[in-house]
Amino acid sequence: MENNEPIQENRNGDPFPDAPRGVGGWLAWLIIALTILNPLFSIFLLASEFGTAEHVNPALLQMPPYVQYKWFSWGLILVCCVVSIGAGYRLWKTHVWKSVREAIFSLWIIGPLSTVVLVAYLYVNFGSLIEKSMMDILGSLFRSIFFAGLWTAYLLRSKRVRNTYARDETPRSFSGF
Repeated sequence: MENNEPIQENRNGDPFPDAPRGVGGWLAWLIIALTILNPLFSIFLLASEFGTAEHVNPALLQMPPYVQYKWFSWGLILVCCVVSIGAGYRLWKTHVWKSVREAIFSLWIIGPLSTVVLVAYLYVNFGSLIEKSMMDILGSLFRSIFFAGLWTAYLLRSKRVRNTYARDETPRSFSGF
């Protein structure tokens, strides 16, 4: 006699057994954004900004402060890309709560902290010249705080996240993505 009933997965360890678990939904979107979209967009945007500035004013390439700023910006973007990709990869592959904490920390590094570091660099090296750009800079800072805060709230309040990432530091085994 065959048993045609579907096999029920044991979900006794889930904080919310009726809620989804595994990498899917908004969590999947965050992982894709961290590992692919954010790094590509950041690189493209910086290259575009430098290309436009240098096309409009080719003399910039002869100015040492601009060249140093360009190198600093590329270094900062590289660090942010590595942090972003690392956080996304860890969320995808390592289902322990430490991955969530590291992702939250990474969101604040690649967002508001990197903006503050860039503003500090600009202020130290260019002083009052950045005052004209201050509204754009503040807008960028507030957007980065908003998005880091939004994703932090999601990671801390989501039932899917709590069902997917084990608090006891033992990875949960299940297929998903």
